[in-house]
Amino acid sequence: MPDSNFAERSEEQVSGAKVIAQALKTQDVEYIFGIVGIPVTEIAIAAQQLGIKYIGMRNEQAACYAASAIGYLTSRPLLVIGGSSERNQETMGAFQEFPQVEACRLYTKFSARPSSIEAIPFVIEKAVRSSIYGRPGACYVDIPADFVNLQVNVNSIKYMERCMSPPISMAETSAVCTAASVIRNAKQPLLIIGKGAAYAHAEESIKKLVEQYKLPFLPTPMGKGVVPDNHPYCVGAARSRCVA
Repeated sequence: MPDSNFAERSEEQVSGAKVIAQALKTQDVEYIFGIVGIPVTEIAIAAQQLGIKYIGMRNEQAACYAASAIGYLTSRPLLVIGGSSERNQETMGAFQEFPQVEACRLYTKFSARPSSIEAIPFVIEKAVRSSIYGRPGACYVDIPADFVNLQVNVNSIKYMERCMSPPISMAETSAVCTAASVIRNAKQPLLIIGKGAAYAHAEESIKKLVEQYKLPFLPTPMGKGVVPDNHPYCVGAARSRCVA
């Protein structure tokens, strides 16, 4: 006699919205920023059901559009998920039929539309991985409106494992020696601490460098906190004069 529980599991259906949410959860996404509206309302609900915190914004530019361009220019990892028109409305002048994948490809590291609901976990994992590997930046995933509520067999979905942390890139020895020589021979050295130091969690090394050689330092907006602003060698209050 066949197992009725197995039969029920084999026929269980899952929506595209829940697949997207689970794929994000698997990649350890903790927060989503955006404006909930058609066709992404169900995605936000599914994400919150899995414990992902949703932060509502009042303006789409503040939620992601401006952030994606800034993330690309300032090398900050970001995953943008956008909704587009249903597939059966393509070439009919439908709402949100704009070629978003092609447009976003110009200022993102990765831009794609899953070919099916089953492909969503693979595309999201690749987008997350691309956003943090190498030089970090923004990535875009386009979701057709009909994917959100479309139901597929739960057994047809294979979730990707969480992508591994990005490998640590080491500077060439010759470049480090050249930098050390420049600092040693400089008459009025100024250390500018940028986002790379913050992203690499180099707080202890940078602080040791500052204190050992008594270097005045200037943090960039994205480099603040690597060495505290109240450190005696911080010259942030005289930024304009220091870089003149």
